[in-house]
Amino acid sequence: MTTAVRDDSALEVRIAPTSTRLDLKTYTQILNEVRMSLEEVDRTALPVRTPRLRWAIEEMAMESDIRIVLVPAVIPTKRTWQSIAAPLHGYVDGIESLTDSPRIPPFFSERTVARVSHIGKHFGSGGVEQVAVTSLNGDRHTAVVDEGTVSNATQAVLPAKSAFSSVTGTLDVLSHSKGSSPRALIRDPRTRHAVRVVAHSEHSEILRNAWGRRVMASGILQRNSEGQAVSLQMSDLEVLPDYQSQMDPADILGINPRMTGDLSTAEYLKQVRSA
Repeated sequence: MTTAVRDDSALEVRIAPTSTRLDLKTYTQILNEVRMSLEEVDRTALPVRTPRLRWAIEEMAMESDIRIVLVPAVIPTKRTWQSIAAPLHGYVDGIESLTDSPRIPPFFSERTVARVSHIGKHFGSGGVEQVAVTSLNGDRHTAVVDEGTVSNATQAVLPAKSAFSSVTGTLDVLSHSKGSSPRALIRDPRTRHAVRVVAHSEHSEILRNAWGRRVMASGILQRNSEGQAVSLQMSDLEVLPDYQSQMDPADILGINPRMTGDLSTAEYLKQVRSA
């Protein structure tokens, strides 16, 4: 089941070319990096079993810039308008954060940050001056990918140190193609970004069984210059108990009716306080 797409559930992408003609391959590669980034932010920001969005082009215009408006192709009925705003705002806020500092933004993974660097490969001789993204969901908010943003993105995922450590979070996005090591993402609720995990082939079944669960993965953890976790070479995985809701006092009321002996509650409390 789907619902109609609202006009304000959109991302505007503006590509500023350095000449009157932009190479078609450059154009499609930049749009693909933006699309995949939106999908990755959506997975990191929202629970594992959330129905995912597919993106489509609603508008295109050739002005001084090339303007493209991306909207959800369809919206699953289980998605709220607030949840649709999450990848839009998360992506634009992340780009803005990378413009200011070489830190992995909330809701970004190493892969999402690397996509910003991939956009930067088209700058200068590639025929692009900059790329601006604007969330049209609610207040218009614009962030710009320029050479400074790309430099910070490159540094943010550059390993500065490594040590045996662990990461805790929800296991998501499993992949294991033939001839390669199994990979996954662990969404860390504390840092609000996802850590890439590379495992050994014998861990494939363990990873599949732990998908969507809260886990602790241990191994050689690489961190960037800001001390943020970037990726983990996993050696062990432990499935943790799911978070329990706070206990309701009614659940334990009367669990030990003879606790006070022959004393009333008031007499028992008076005795305890005077001890």
